[in-house]
Amino acid sequence: MEDKGYKVVFSDGKVRVWKKNFKDAFTLGFRVDSLYQVRGSPLGVMSCDTSLQFELWHPKFAHLHYKALPDVRKMVTGMPEFRLEQEGACPGCAEGKLKRGPFPSSQSKTSDIFQLVHSNISGMMPVNSLGGYLYYLTFTDDYSRKTWIYFLKKKDEVFSWFWHFKALIENQTEKRIKTLRTDNGTEYESNEFHEFCKEAGIKRETTTPYTLEQNGVAERKNRTIVDAIRTMLHDKKLPKFLWAEVANTAAYVQN
Repeated sequence: MEDKGYKVVFSDGKVRVWKKNFKDAFTLGFRVDSLYQVRGSPLGVMSCDTSLQFELWHPKFAHLHYKALPDVRKMVTGMPEFRLEQEGACPGCAEGKLKRGPFPSSQSKTSDIFQLVHSNISGMMPVNSLGGYLYYLTFTDDYSRKTWIYFLKKKDEVFSWFWHFKALIENQTEKRIKTLRTDNGTEYESNEFHEFCKEAGIKRETTTPYTLEQNGVAERKNRTIVDAIRTMLHDKKLPKFLWAEVANTAAYVQN
């Protein structure tokens, strides 16, 4: 009872229990000879205390938000009236509903194309594409938000496609890639990849492990493309092996 915040007094031949105000005290037992006999249970006292009813019903309704309990009482037959006097947070909710806070928006802004390029590789697709591919790779320019998409059979093809992408855009735009931002995936962390970037003067930016938010542009682009793949395939009832063609169309339209 003490752990629940109750105060207990043995006086005048009675066992009295209350939470906040003594005027709301409940009689839990009586004195019989030289001993006090408890007639009931602490749970029973809590059930009778209208100020503690919400602590009993909150877990019964799968830890529903406290403020929603009065509305539920209107829809449930036999649910007693109670006063909502919640103090602090439910320990179960505090641990089970804990979420990471939002990351602050980036304050760095690019002023020209290819000053910063974001890249990411998709997860393995459930089926091989028509061309036998299992992954797709994206490069997104931070300034223009234009995206280039390439399809891979194995993850170790990332470096060769980056070499191809770099040669393509530098030849077409006469601009050079200044910074490449990726996650810490092994496909980006090979010695060959690092040496190539070092020789080309490309600065590498990698995210902290398990912190996808730091590569938000590339992650959101992947999500957008995956959503488009699912939507277009389901809408036209197309076979799943056409996912690469659909992804290529989605990237083209979004650009």
